[in-house]
Amino acid sequence: MVDQIVGVTMWSVIGSLVATVLVVVLILAVIVWAVRRSSPPREDPAVAELKARLARGEIDPIEFRVRMDEIDRQS
Repeated sequence: MVDQIVGVTMWSVIGSLVATVLVVVLILAVIVWAVRRSSPPREDPAVAELKARLARGEIDPIEFRVRMDEIDRQS
């Protein structure tokens, strides 16, 4: 009888610990999701460099478009 009571108590403690860990993990997952969703998307460094080169006049708009098409094909 005592073994049954101790067993039930042990399983209820383990169940409570597992439930607590699951709740904490769920809360952290929601926080990570919210932060990632609210941050602006990162621009591809190659695209940023092409835009900068176009702005500096190093390449013309036609070359910019050709290179952007190449980047799009590789993605």
